[in-house]
Order: sequence, then C-alpha cells, then structure tokens
Amino acid sequence: MLPLVVAAASLLAPGSNVVVVGNGPIQSLAAKLAAIKGYKTTLAAVPNDPAIPSKLIFDATYPEGSLPIEILPIAGDAADGAAIEACCAAADGLIVAFDGEQTLPESALNIFVPPSGSNVKHISLMSRYLNGAGMMFTVNAAKLAANPEIWNGNSRAVAAYQAMERQITSRAAEVGAEYTVVRAGTLKGGGSGDSLSGGGGDARFLEPNFFYSLGQQDIVNWRLLYDCAALGVELSRGDTLPGPGFTAALTATTEEGGKGDSHRGAVASALVEALSEPAATDADFSVASVKGREFPTDWAALFASA
Repeated sequence: MLPLVVAAASLLAPGSNVVVVGNGPIQSLAAKLAAIKGYKTTLAAVPNDPAIPSKLIFDATYPEGSLPIEILPIAGDAADGAAIEACCAAADGLIVAFDGEQTLPESALNIFVPPSGSNVKHISLMSRYLNGAGMMFTVNAAKLAANPEIWNGNSRAVAAYQAMERQITSRAAEVGAEYTVVRAGTLKGGGSGDSLSGGGGDARFLEPNFFYSLGQQDIVNWRLLYDCAALGVELSRGDTLPGPGFTAALTATTEEGGKGDSHRGAVASALVEALSEPAATDADFSVASVKGREFPTDWAALFASA
C-alpha cells in the first residue's frame, strides 16, 4: 500500500519546467511527449545510453528546434555541474522512466529532488507490475528464448522497484509534492509506425528508422506492426494487472497486444498526462496495451474511470 500524501493540488500547466530522468526509448518518448504538450522539457542524458535521444526524438514531423526540449548530459566529460544544478532548481515536475530493469538510486534522487529547497510539485514514476500474478516458469523461458525485454517479475527487481517507490513517495511528502506511479509490464513498441508515410501509427512517437534498428532484429519487423495494431490502452487503478502467464512464448513478439504488455507510448503518455490530471494525484495505475488502431487522447477520462 503506497503512502498517502496530503497536499493541495499542484497541477502543471504548459510552460512549466519538467525534467525527465532515466534511459532508453521510454525516457526519450516521455520527454518528446512532454515537449509536445508544451512543457519546457529537459532530458537528463547519460553518455553510455545506446538509444541516442536526439535520433529518437527528432523526425520530419518534429525536426530539431521545433520542440521546447533540451538534452542535458548529466555524466561524462560533457556534463556541466552548474547547468545541472540550475536545471534541478528550476524544475516544477520530474518524470522517472527507465527502459530496462533499472531504478533511480537515492543519490540521484537527492540531486533532482533534494530533501530541502526543491521546487518540484509533481513526480511521475514508472514502476512495474509487482503483484506476482501471471509470472511463472513459462515467462522466464520466454524471456530467455524469445524476448529479453519481457518483464518476469523476478524477486531482485521487484525488491528494487518497491524500494524506489518508497523513496519517491516519501520524498514527495517531504517536499510537499504530489506523485503518480505508472506501472508497466513488458515494454513494447514506441515508434511512430508507418505514420510518417501516411500509414498506421502515431506521428508523435519515436523516429521509426532509428528506433526499429535498436534491440532484437527479426525477419519481420513485428515492432513496427505492433505500433500500428496495438494502440489501444487499458488503465487500471493500483497494482492489478498480471504478466503473460502461460501465453508468454506466444505473445513475446506478437504484432498485437498480449497479456502483460505495455506500449511505451501508453506508459510515456500516462507519465506526462499525470502532471496535469487531478484524478492521477497521489495514486498508482497499471497500463496494458490492447488491440487497436487509434491511440487514445482523452487521458482525463482514462484516469477518472480507472
């Protein structure tokens, strides 16, 4: 049971400063969608991330310079301590989203949301399905044999996500901020599909050519097909949704939404939309992808009815 933070609603309007921390395509997509919504967005970039943010974010529809987004190195030779400090001091909102089974260490949280003096009003955190349902030996087998990105709810990762949730919600209480936890299963999709050529998909999502070159490659680009056919979204309040269970091997690389799947576009959208939705305040939601050709736009209704 997540702790209840009692605070007056502090919804973020377009023009607010939002920092996106994490890695991989899910971080880049959350940053892109935040910028499209009108937030002054900073993507905190790490130098060893093979999913290069600029190549994922900018495309023919949203060329470089068209969005209020800055890619700020936070490690390596390009990192500027003064710039990082100024960015954190100005932040109104924080989005945390890691593509792999990785969590935000407390040392990093202390930088982006210090226990005293933070201006952050809302933290949107990507976590995972942690309830253990639909997680059995077939899921582990499918992860090893078919798709290494399958979320199998292993005990080590579950404990790490639970610890991060406690740290985030406790820090929100300390600084008087609100929070939303967005739970994902197996992350799939996230590219714009065939939309740049007038086909299916969502043109707001990641640049397809570079995105589909990442990760596991197959003869048939099932990820592109997935981004055209699995755009339906199921949003449930709480940690309620199961993993793929006995169907894990069948849905590991399916072009339509399977049990235990979460579309990166849906997860990233939920993280961004939670910054301005009263129904998302101080709550957690589980996201699942389902078959559908149209991506939802009414997130207020999705949060309210979850």
